[in-house]
Amino acid sequence: DSIFPFKTFGVKLIITGVFDGPLPGGLPKVVELYALEDVPTLSAYGIGSANNGGGTDGQEFALAGSAAAGSFITISYEAIEFMNYFGETPSFISGILNVNGDDAIELFFNGEVVDTFGDNIVDGTGQPWEYMNGWAYRQVESPPGSIFQTSEWTLSGANAVDGCTVNDTCDSIFPFKSFGSPTVCKCLLQ
Repeated sequence: DSIFPFKTFGVKLIITGVFDGPLPGGLPKVVELYALEDVPTLSAYGIGSANNGGGTDGQEFALAGSAAAGSFITISYEAIEFMNYFGETPSFISGILNVNGDDAIELFFNGEVVDTFGDNIVDGTGQPWEYMNGWAYRQVESPPGSIFQTSEWTLSGANAVDGCTVNDTCDSIFPFKSFGSPTVCKCLLQ
């Protein structure tokens, strides 16, 4: 049985986290995805960023390969500062993640938006979901969807990771790859 108290309606990947880093250049810039089920072919999935409230640009980066249920996929703007901050390499590197903590992220499946962080027609500056030099992490009870709900996310707030050099010693630790773990999830299907 699944520990997730929602139906996915065929969607096997979800956005679990977004991160805008404190290192030079605002790095690392990261989107974390989670496989709810086995995904034998990731090529039907992709991501896009909606910068500064300008609306969707559609899918800008296609995933490749496969993913096992319970695995994480990380997409970073670049690899060096990702490695420095998180201690591992990202699953994918893409220039479309040149986001600045006020930009929405969209997950696509077969060209349709199936999950969203942020409002793609609102510049996130000053909004409750702003993650500049900070992060946001999906609450386990939150279903995927194309309509963003701030209440379904744990938000660090802007500038929460200022001065940090590695995630593990930061005062505001990004809950990297923890979605669904017993330390995060206190829910079970009833």
